[in-house]
Amino acid sequence: MSIFRKSTSIPIDYPVRAAAAADWAMRSISATGSGGSAHSWSPLFGWAKPYPETTGYLIETLLRWSEHCHPEQSAVFQSLALRAADWLLALQLPSGAFPGLLAGHQKPSVFNTAQIMFGLAAAYEHSQQDKYRQALARAGAWLAQIQEADGAWRQAAYVEGFVPTYYTRAVQGLLRANQLLQDGTLEQVARKALWFYAEKFQSGHSIQDWGFWPGKPAYTHTIAYTLEGFWQSAAILEMPDIQQKTLCSLETLQQLITDNQAIAGTYDENWKGNYRFECPTGNVQLALVFQEVGQCTEDQSFMETARALLDHTLQFQSLKKGSAAYGALPGSAPFYGPYLRFRYPNWGVKFLLDALIEIPRMP
Repeated sequence: MSIFRKSTSIPIDYPVRAAAAADWAMRSISATGSGGSAHSWSPLFGWAKPYPETTGYLIETLLRWSEHCHPEQSAVFQSLALRAADWLLALQLPSGAFPGLLAGHQKPSVFNTAQIMFGLAAAYEHSQQDKYRQALARAGAWLAQIQEADGAWRQAAYVEGFVPTYYTRAVQGLLRANQLLQDGTLEQVARKALWFYAEKFQSGHSIQDWGFWPGKPAYTHTIAYTLEGFWQSAAILEMPDIQQKTLCSLETLQQLITDNQAIAGTYDENWKGNYRFECPTGNVQLALVFQEVGQCTEDQSFMETARALLDHTLQFQSLKKGSAAYGALPGSAPFYGPYLRFRYPNWGVKFLLDALIEIPRMP
């Protein structure tokens, strides 16, 4: 039984939904003509410029999908992924950093650099081409260079002067790359950073500064980044105390979802939610986190929450054949909500496809 008020008994064809999401990802790359995936599509503005950050972590999803799709399409998605990786290599700055914002910008970004590392690591594992490994090493060296003594990254921020806790997913990206690089210095950089961000856990199991802006409620998108980054990074670094704190945060969120029979689009640091809209991207990200933690802890209720979140969010996936939105998730539900208003972002499709590959296969 669904934990959401509005549920449906109509069976969901997960393979069709996954193929639709993958088709949108393919079209988002074709639309730019560059190898990068368009930031988003909007019925008001059309296709946006390519977005390096999210193109980076879309690569790993395209390669994973190539193992699950029809064999005749496998090579197509592999080629798309490596084309995207090569496009990113051309954007890497002399420092080793990658730029933030849309294509054409040159300002380095800590978070975007680390997210691109997910994709370059996957490209190297798939192709064994050393150019991807070299790019990872340069990016990792830059992140190590600009880390401050307390473990924080304060330079090259999205909001100048603000150190958000969703940077735990930057730690995760660095550690993902270091699985290939095996650099002891980078492991210490990651460990020091995770300790710094772990100081942000609050007594009520929320996490300070887990949103885009200081003092404001966080979208579930960045909440999921924060929790995933803590869980996976702490697992790699063998830091069980941080995993336990993350588990408490997830249990609190799960209880809120169950009690309200709904998920909010944002939560503040007192867990006060804005239930006037949802952030579908955050929903599927959280589904993935609940799924992973549920598997690790053998908590069946977490895995049930993961499936309920995925099934609930699939109602927002566009299935209008012939539309440029076909296969995508809107930034907000309703469409006019505050997160990516009137847009279908490419990272929503990335995480949706990840969830559609992973969750329906679980018992």
